[in-house]
Amino acid sequence: MNKSEIDQNIHHAVTGDLDLHIRNILKSVVTEYQQAKTERLKGHSIGDVLRNKMKQALIKRANLDPNIYHLVGSVGQGQWAEIPWLCIFIKDLTISATRGYYIVYLFNADGSGLHISLNQGWTYFKDKYGTKIGREKIRKTASIVRDKLNTVPYNMKLLNIDLKGKGDLAKGYELGHICGRYYDIDNLPSEEEIINDLQGLLLTYKEVIGLVGNRSIEQFNDYILLYEDGLYPEDKFSEEEFQLAVQKSAVSKKTQDVYEEEKKKDRPEPIVNKGGKEQWIRNAAKASKALMLSNYTCEIDSSHETFISKSTNMPYVESHHFIPMGKQGEFQYDLDQLANLISLCPLCHRLIHLGTDADKERLLRKLYDQRKQRLENIGIEINFSELKRVYGISVKGEERG
Repeated sequence: MNKSEIDQNIHHAVTGDLDLHIRNILKSVVTEYQQAKTERLKGHSIGDVLRNKMKQALIKRANLDPNIYHLVGSVGQGQWAEIPWLCIFIKDLTISATRGYYIVYLFNADGSGLHISLNQGWTYFKDKYGTKIGREKIRKTASIVRDKLNTVPYNMKLLNIDLKGKGDLAKGYELGHICGRYYDIDNLPSEEEIINDLQGLLLTYKEVIGLVGNRSIEQFNDYILLYEDGLYPEDKFSEEEFQLAVQKSAVSKKTQDVYEEEKKKDRPEPIVNKGGKEQWIRNAAKASKALMLSNYTCEIDSSHETFISKSTNMPYVESHHFIPMGKQGEFQYDLDQLANLISLCPLCHRLIHLGTDADKERLLRKLYDQRKQRLENIGIEINFSELKRVYGISVKGEERG
């Protein structure tokens, strides 16, 4: 088939009543792209199909409001793309295929078919983590987001896609796939079914917007990957998970891995939750070291009895930040360090949070005397009166309100 014939086929697919020809447009791209790649890229009509005609057809047929949605198609820049694509973005979230979440039509490299996919920007992960770690991060992000979704259409639950490509972007699209469907070129569904698929996946896409909440894409991704990195926000909702992770992390450690130099470390950046509130994070692996250094005893009184942990086969103790992580914003240096991590039996841990002022002050005084110098060594300075205020204990001579 020569170029003139190709152009005529594509022209026929995209002219006339656009409502009738989205299926033909998709078929034309799939069947003609291999031949098109042997020709000059600049000004090729198949590029106009993805960049303009398919975009116009989808906007009209699927009733996509241009004020809400941004559509972009590409067959490559400077050279033909291995995987041509057309993305549908919700403008409030992103308008770039390199970052964020979007719906994308991905055309297989071998011309066998195409996928409609709820996907995410691979370049963001590659730039942040490098290729090797980035691939694992984007794969895990896709899995976590997929597990959180409740509106995935029944025919959009394809877990893995194979684009038949060899390039880095093809692999990125495959790993970034959250959910979607494959269309075989020899068995394309009807026009109506193609549009219904898109409209169903748009509802799922909107659910992703709800998951992101009042956060940037970067803040959202950082937050959902926290647990995978053994990091937990300082809040009551994650406390039990944090303590369980501390127990499991301790099992994998060797004694020689526990000790570390205590020095000043600048505080890290906070993460942002769904409501847009900043939270400070705790490292379960580091907390497990505190338990090992205490030989799994309570630092209030090593004779305190507890039960045997199933994870460690040692007496069960819990990790406690002496100066709570919630106060990190008041300190220049990192609070998530061994000098600030205390091993406590469950009773003392509850007491120091929920006990009477007198009992809490008694425990705090003992721990303060033990840790004051170590805290100062890492740049954390606090007097005992300030510490009492942190724990909600009234200080003598202070006005009561």
